[in-house]
Amino acid sequence: MKIGVISDTHLAGEGTGLPGQVFDVFNNVDLILHCGDLECIGVLDELEKLAPVQGVRGYEDPMEPGDRLSDRTRVIHLHNTENISIGMVHDIQWPYPPIYTSPDGRSIILPEEREETKTILKKKFGYAVDVVLFGDTHEELIMWEHGILWMNPGSPTYPGKNHDSVGLGTVGIINVDGPTIEACIIDLKTHTGLDRG
Repeated sequence: MKIGVISDTHLAGEGTGLPGQVFDVFNNVDLILHCGDLECIGVLDELEKLAPVQGVRGYEDPMEPGDRLSDRTRVIHLHNTENISIGMVHDIQWPYPPIYTSPDGRSIILPEEREETKTILKKKFGYAVDVVLFGDTHEELIMWEHGILWMNPGSPTYPGKNHDSVGLGTVGIINVDGPTIEACIIDLKTHTGLDRG
């Protein structure tokens, strides 16, 4: 199963301003997960032309009926794999208990003990999860810690301050093959992977 991960698109109007490179990278994905700050529902409609979409709301995102856009957090259960669970939230610091990012947004600060991290995630998502997806910082991140994949795909439209220039940013790809999870961040300027987990 191939999953596209995107966040912080910040598009107004009809949501039709996504860079064409996003559609190129997500062309053959099975599912797209949006980690919030979309700003208009049209973004989800545009992405849904490629694959089913599930999202979580950012700070000022609209609401819509149905289950495509969750209010705060959500858990995606991939039953056609090895029952892998993906927890999604816009800002990893909320809801309680918080997980903090480093000042530059390029890493997260976790407890030393694996069990304490698992307890935090169970309180945050209501489940034990294998993958945590979040956004908000606009800084891309992939790391494996305590047996969990943590990913922030960055922003395709407003890349963070660690990028050289304003313009195209990043998205993420997760490949799930049975119990195996692989992930990478894709630089939309070059369509190449920046980071792998």
